[in-house]
Amino acid sequence: MRTTISIPDELFAAAKALTGARPFSDFANEAIQERVARLNRERLAREMEAGYRAEAESMSLDPEWAAIEAEGM
Repeated sequence: MRTTISIPDELFAAAKALTGARPFSDFANEAIQERVARLNRERLAREMEAGYRAEAESMSLDPEWAAIEAEGM
């Protein structure tokens, strides 16, 4: 897919200086992929934390198993 984006001149110059011989679009694709992956990991971590907190606040463990769970601590 082709698209047009606006990048500040200073950012473009800094990025272009780092691309070396490869095309700028390859560099941009890699940078966007890394950013998307990081944002997805951060989102997942927030969702997991919320789930852990919700689980800790609710007593979903059967009371019969609570004593066994506490023994392992």
